[in-house]
This record gives sequence, structure tokens and C-alpha cells, in this order.
Amino acid sequence: MPIPGPKHDLRPGAKGAMSARLLAVAMLCAFQYWLLTSTVEAYNGGDRDIPLPALATSLVCFALGAGLVAAGELSGWRARRRSPPDA
Repeated sequence: MPIPGPKHDLRPGAKGAMSARLLAVAMLCAFQYWLLTSTVEAYNGGDRDIPLPALATSLVCFALGAGLVAAGELSGWRARRRSPPDA
């Protein structure tokens, strides 16, 4: 019975790329949290022009984060697909 291969990506730089994606997504999440709190504070202070641009900015941040996560998943899927099948 052959030993099964690893389930994670062993290519050089894969761990660094994953860490960079994780850091970028964490920074986007922190920015979105700050944007939400500042928008609510401005809205409660009477500034009614802020919520729509803040929503657009938050949607862009969400799309960037989702794209980074999808790129990481796709990269892992491609690496697993290239590996030889277990016989």
C-alpha cells in the first residue's frame, strides 16, 4: 500500500503566498469594521451623505477579499490536480 501524498501545497513560496493572502484579507476585514463604525457614528451625528459611498467602498473591499480567498482555493485545487494520483 503506497503512502498517500500530502493534502497541502508543497511548492516553493506557497506558504508565503498563503500568509500574504491571509494578512490582506485580515486587513480588509479590519478596514470594513472601521468603515462600519465610522459610518454609523457619522449617520447618528446627522451626516446623511456618508452611508451610500461607504456601502460602495465596503462592497469593493468584500469583492477584493472574496477574490483573494477564491485565488487561494483555486491555487490549492490546481496543485492537488497536478499531483500524481495515489495508486
